[in-house]
Amino acid sequence: MLNNKNGVEETMLSIKNLKKSFGENIVLEDISIEVEKQEVVVIMGPSGSGKSTLLRCVTSLEEIDSGDIKVGDIEIRSDMSKRQRNIAIRELRKNTGFVFQHFNLFPHKTALQNIMEGPIIVKGKSKKEAEEIAYVLLEKVGLMDRANLYPSSLSGGQKQRVAIARALAMDPLLMLYDEPTSALDPELVRGVLQVMKDLAEEGMTMVVVTHEMGFAREVADRVIFLDEGFIVEQGTPEDIFDNPQEERTKQFLYSVEE
Repeated sequence: MLNNKNGVEETMLSIKNLKKSFGENIVLEDISIEVEKQEVVVIMGPSGSGKSTLLRCVTSLEEIDSGDIKVGDIEIRSDMSKRQRNIAIRELRKNTGFVFQHFNLFPHKTALQNIMEGPIIVKGKSKKEAEEIAYVLLEKVGLMDRANLYPSSLSGGQKQRVAIARALAMDPLLMLYDEPTSALDPELVRGVLQVMKDLAEEGMTMVVVTHEMGFAREVADRVIFLDEGFIVEQGTPEDIFDNPQEERTKQFLYSVEE
């Protein structure tokens, strides 16, 4: 396991023996992953391989069949009582940022108001505190001049940058991204990826599901290749892209790079 950028190893996300099925369809089979503080992990794989489901399990948007998930000191286990689980889920979601493929912004709220919502409702911040946080984050993602616009007036790339700012407003321990650029026109991708690169440089712990090979090569500390619910192979970007060991990994990379 890689040390974080300060050279001190501290596990931020631990997934042990995770299993998830939808009816008879096994989506994730005995997945175990550890992500260290300040590490950037990219998860790649074909459609239907379980990538998005894995992220949704981490935040309990999908209930796991078995296994353990731990973010910082917050643990979700399949053997917890319903009450214990609900308490843990609330804490976990306070400390985890999730950026979705399709933005999920409130259409009736401005960019500023979208970012303010979490700190007020979940963190109990005053409106003034939340507004100050939101303006700082709008500046971080390069959208200060869009603060009072509604999502309908924003481009796809701008919406996704607002979504990243909204997730950051919760001051998360961990940021999860589920194919954050796949719904964007090619010319809008760069701005979103630049914000993510900047966050990585600042030491944000991130798990990113993406097919953006350039981003993975440049930013990831580790790449995990998932297929049919199993971890096929993992390693540094150089290991995976330049010297993959598994035939299935080679086939996937060939198909993506064609």
